[in-house]
Amino acid sequence: MKLVLLLFLGVYMTLSAEEIAVVRYMEGSVLAKSDSGTQELKVGSSLEENMLIITKESALVTIIFKDNSVLNLGENSLLKLEKFVFKPQKEEYSFDLFLKKGGLIFESGKIGDLAPEDFELKTPDGMVAIRGTKFAVNVK
Repeated sequence: MKLVLLLFLGVYMTLSAEEIAVVRYMEGSVLAKSDSGTQELKVGSSLEENMLIITKESALVTIIFKDNSVLNLGENSLLKLEKFVFKPQKEEYSFDLFLKKGGLIFESGKIGDLAPEDFELKTPDGMVAIRGTKFAVNVK
């Protein structure tokens, strides 16, 4: 009975996870950690809320979000995809990232146009809000 319950729970969690972004380009070794484990990313990999993206030495990754925001994450970076809600039909938006270490360049998509106040990029030293369409951040 326990095995059946565990299998059902695993299938449910897989089906309920919602893709928020996709890997468009990458070089080097890039990992994603989630509740279900750690995986090596490749072009076309789906990303979900609460994933921790880890780039290794000489690695970089370009991520395209469902609202067409573009994030380029540089080498030796740690980025958590905390929250992403893009439901224009219900006027529900939320975009929260946490850059623990490393560097990124971000170009906002539709959320930046429709609800810039609903975007937050947190770092250990402060927070960035969208007031334009493109910015770069580096955390040491």
